[in-house]
Parts: sequence; structure tokens; C-alpha cells
Amino acid sequence: MQQFDCNETSIVYYPEKYIIVCIAYGDGKKVWAKKMHEPVAIQNVLFDERYYYIACKTGDTEGIFLTLDKSNGSTVWFIPGCTSLEVLYRGYLYLIFVDDNEQHFLIKVECDEGNKLWFHQIDSDLYYYHFKEDCIILHYASGKKEMLQYDGKVLLR
Repeated sequence: MQQFDCNETSIVYYPEKYIIVCIAYGDGKKVWAKKMHEPVAIQNVLFDERYYYIACKTGDTEGIFLTLDKSNGSTVWFIPGCTSLEVLYRGYLYLIFVDDNEQHFLIKVECDEGNKLWFHQIDSDLYYYHFKEDCIILHYASGKKEMLQYDGKVLLR
């Protein structure tokens, strides 16, 4: 079992049944349950006032990033593929995505429909990124740093 606390609820995954359950904190009652089509390992759960954003891994390099409606667990949208270092910042999702060719990208996604607003190819040794008022700073294990504007334009390489 995997459990992720999300303020007034918990997201619980039962891998033996392939089921994600949303449980209310106050009374411990099930809000909803969602059956997955295949076994997954949940890597991360983010949330806002309307959605749960769930990063699932189905293999070494395969996965799915799900957006579920908080009220009923229905799938709002999804992105196939493996993600990491998922961040919800100022109403947008930022995800590290690895494609079929093992190339790594930072992508910015709008939350309502899952539209990718931009992507930026990154090196595989990126180990964290953070947000400043006017840019995103990417830090690599090699010591390299990059700065991106919020529209995806590179400021510094």
C-alpha cells in the first residue's frame, strides 16, 4: 500500500488490486475509488483545489501522469510516459519527462486540459530546479546551470 496525504484527504494505492482510493480525513470514509488498467508504482501526488496530479511508473522508463477530478476520481487528462521532479507552481505543472529515445525534457503544462505550453531539452544529470521571480534555474550534477524564462526562452546556458 502507498499513501499520500493531501490536506483534507489521503490518496491510497493498493497495488495488489490496482486501485487508487481517495479517503476523507475527518471521518475516514471513501470519497471515490479508481481501478487502474495495469499495476503501477505511484511516484508523487500533487494537488490543488480541483485536481490530483499523480505520477505513476509502470516500468523502468514507462509510466503515466494522471490528472484526476478531486470530487469523483474521473480522469481529466493524462500524459503517457515517465515523469520525475514534478512541481505545481503558480497554476502550472512543471515535469521532467523522458521520451522513447531516452532524451530528457522539462515541460510546462497547463492544468485544466493538460496542454504542453513548452518544452526544453535538458541533460540527464539534472538533479533539481527552482523558481525565482523572473526565471527557473536548473542545476546539474556536472555543475552546469541554466536559466529559463517562464515562457521557455533560455536566458543562460
